[in-house]
Amino acid sequence: MIGKLFTMLTLAAACAVSADRGTYSNPIIKGDWSDPALIRVGSDYYSLRSTFGWQPGLFIAHSKDLLHWEYAGYVYLSHPAIEPGDTGGGCWGAEMGYDPNNHTYLAYAPIGGKLWAFASKSPGGPYSEGVDLGLGGIDPGFFADDDGKLYLTWASGKIVELARDGLSVVREVCNTGMGHGIGFEGPDVFKHGGWYYCLYSTGGTRPHQTSTVCTARARSIAGPWGNDPSNPTMQANFETDAVFQGPAHGTLVETPKGEWYVSYHAFEVTHYSLGRQMCLDPIEWTPDGWWRPVHGRIPSAQAKTPDLPAARCTVAHSDQFDKPDLGLQWFFHAKPDFSGQSWSLTERPGWLRIKTRPGDISSAGSLANVFLQRVDEKRFEFSTKVEFDAREGREAAGLHLYHDPGMNLWLVTTVRDDLKVFEVGKHSSGVRSTLRTAENQIGSLVYLKIAVDGNERATFFYSGDGRKWTKLGGEVYFGDSWQDLRGGVRGDPDLGWVGPERRNVWTATTMGVFAVQDGAGRTANADFDWFRVRGEGERKR
Repeated sequence: MIGKLFTMLTLAAACAVSADRGTYSNPIIKGDWSDPALIRVGSDYYSLRSTFGWQPGLFIAHSKDLLHWEYAGYVYLSHPAIEPGDTGGGCWGAEMGYDPNNHTYLAYAPIGGKLWAFASKSPGGPYSEGVDLGLGGIDPGFFADDDGKLYLTWASGKIVELARDGLSVVREVCNTGMGHGIGFEGPDVFKHGGWYYCLYSTGGTRPHQTSTVCTARARSIAGPWGNDPSNPTMQANFETDAVFQGPAHGTLVETPKGEWYVSYHAFEVTHYSLGRQMCLDPIEWTPDGWWRPVHGRIPSAQAKTPDLPAARCTVAHSDQFDKPDLGLQWFFHAKPDFSGQSWSLTERPGWLRIKTRPGDISSAGSLANVFLQRVDEKRFEFSTKVEFDAREGREAAGLHLYHDPGMNLWLVTTVRDDLKVFEVGKHSSGVRSTLRTAENQIGSLVYLKIAVDGNERATFFYSGDGRKWTKLGGEVYFGDSWQDLRGGVRGDPDLGWVGPERRNVWTATTMGVFAVQDGAGRTANADFDWFRVRGEGERKR
């Protein structure tokens, strides 16, 4: 059933294989891809990220070369423990694994204070309904040993053995003695050269915390575990001039040709709107059996390309709305409504029809009508063609830049005092403001566009033909408003992953389309012909 709701076909361009080898640039998955899991199955690589309050949840990406990625699916459609509009809770610190005993893909997710397990024969899903493992905590790490035994560790510092299908706990193996507070986050166990290793992070993951990637090892999975005397293995504090800060949630992966890499998330101080992005660094092994990043502890901006055939593909953004199922790039900040009562791709073929519901973009009841996707570029623009006959209240349809119900920007076609208008508005820390309006002399079928300049400043445009654009108002800066200000200016609204007094953790900026009733006494249809993003796609590596 779930597979019918979201197309499981890859929504990226076909991968073209080439054999050139040079350098690549970090991040390897741009935009908010926090707490990244990474596994290799044969010649395929899969990554899963935390999604907090976003639903469907636990997005999965696929790659053939570790550098170019495409959406593959997700783990769950919705979960009853996730509250609408949540950014600080929901599902976070998740893990992906592969069970060689039955050739099954596994996902482990902390939701509602419990650890849940999911299974699928296909990496993109559909996955089974979650099973409560009876464990409390966050940041699970999965490991399959050479003898087929499966293990799970998490931020408690404990290691348990799992059943052969990975869906229940058999016994507690040991307590590593390393689990305490923010001193043992994102643990991940692997094996190399007769040693069991555990990567873990210390110091917290927010900006201005001493986030690290550390390592411990043992001769037996049961311990005793001893720390690398050179810990931390990776670290970049704010006193450095590193492009990428806060490395954490590290995972090691070996390619078929024996090259080793560490993946992790990190962020750019200049672009909190992009959140914690997935990076990759080559590593080497010391004579005494510890791993070291080739370029040192600080995350690298560039490194040597893995010795793998390049498979050039990219995650999807633009959407023609010409398929009966919603693309994998879209999600919601509430339980998705696939009943047809909120939206439809079939009532007007070739168009996304959103049916307005009470409230505005900040209302919990309208979040099923707010379509989101990740922002993963610094300089880009996105546009749409929408047909909406605004008549009463403040009913509106258009584009948005969105962090949560209380932090967002919008450009809409709407109505004020029986006059059709275009409007730019915002919510900043929950306070609504109208920034600029202009009379809509075009009619019900209009084109809207938001352009972002590369420095987290948005500009707004409308058009009657999609070729000649009229600017509406000035720029709106949506960068950091907490500690790392650009030129002393505070973002208003702040759409980054930290926010004023850290209210925004843990998600970053999204973009998309929406339609709301907002005081109107009727339900109206807003029809979107397409959604286009320019500036998206593959960068040269």
